[in-house]
Amino acid sequence: MNEYLESRRTLGIKPGLERLDYLLAKTDHPERKIKTIHLAGTNGKGSTLTFIQEVLIANGYRVGSFVSPGFPTVRDHILWNHKPISEKVFLELLNQLVPTIEEMDQKDMAPTEYEILMVICLLFFINRVDIALIETGMGGKEDITNRVIPILTIITSISFDHTAFLGNTLASIASHKAGIIKKNTPVILGRLPEEAHQVVIDKAKQERAPMYILGADFNIHDSHSDWEHQSFLFQYKQIKWLIEITMQGIHQMENAANAMMAIECLKEQGWTINEESVRNGMKHARISNRMEVVAKNPITIVDGAHNMASIKALRRTIEVLYPNKKVYLLFSAFRDKEVNEMLKYLDEMATRLVVTSFEHSRALKSKDLYAEWDYIPNAKKAYEVVKNTIQKGDLLLITGSLHFVEQMKRIIKQ
Repeated sequence: MNEYLESRRTLGIKPGLERLDYLLAKTDHPERKIKTIHLAGTNGKGSTLTFIQEVLIANGYRVGSFVSPGFPTVRDHILWNHKPISEKVFLELLNQLVPTIEEMDQKDMAPTEYEILMVICLLFFINRVDIALIETGMGGKEDITNRVIPILTIITSISFDHTAFLGNTLASIASHKAGIIKKNTPVILGRLPEEAHQVVIDKAKQERAPMYILGADFNIHDSHSDWEHQSFLFQYKQIKWLIEITMQGIHQMENAANAMMAIECLKEQGWTINEESVRNGMKHARISNRMEVVAKNPITIVDGAHNMASIKALRRTIEVLYPNKKVYLLFSAFRDKEVNEMLKYLDEMATRLVVTSFEHSRALKSKDLYAEWDYIPNAKKAYEVVKNTIQKGDLLLITGSLHFVEQMKRIIKQ
């Protein structure tokens, strides 16, 4: 299974949805048989999805999720009430697709790994879920998820990332993200930069999509944060909810507010969601590799902040929650990211900053660094060096690519 999909990985990212359309037509259009919430955004979509997922599961609904990236295996992209699709079912669905894949290969239409994954996901969800939460991988307009037929769309945030594919202006990136907006389908918008905001608004108006905008149609009031939990008052029309969450980070309150707006939209569409499930789901929602404490002596936090917007949010969160601690940092990311800009920003908060590499073809190397950062190529050795330097009561923060922090968690556990 893994070998077969890895062989498709060499095809890389191929623009266009014609291969996906071919697969969907050959499988009797599974995307038309599933009620879906579609989420896009540079940051925050995974957390927003998790908040919605937990509320719906707490209410007794069967919830399917397609998340990106998937850890630790390729099957972890596809979840049913938290559980990844079983290897047995995954193989059954993959084998069902193999004749079509081989036919497409012969026609010079070879489908990529993610196109195959998307179709397996949709086939799996048929008759198994009440609702599916589908997270875009990159962009929106030409993303492999953008053939679902949503009952609700959400765009959480827009900032610079994947510029080689989405363009190097916020307006261009926004145009791609706004590609998930469908005719007459409600859209929830998080806080977007002005340049991006207007692009998305114009697309929503063009599609006659009802809009719910954070800061205008729904709001956050009376927020409170400490190292154990956060709380805020969510307001929409005359509806007010005092919400408590355990996800750390000021930005997580905005993600939670987007999720609360989604819950209110579902209720307006006739979904039955009780108060207890909302409170329990929001409070117990957690997502791995986001301000995740993985050790306590010293306090060690991993966070997959892999672009400038998420690095800035991470730094704000650390300064609010751990204002008096010295911060020791271990960082690595994909070399095609704004590596040097992120390092300069992180260095301002760090007592010591060590840069390393990890097992991935896109992982940064010393040649990708513009300044003479403290670089130790072996991630395990780099971790040991930082850990041996840190003093009692200090904070060890491991951040960068999600692939990197996931590998570091395994090293720490060993």
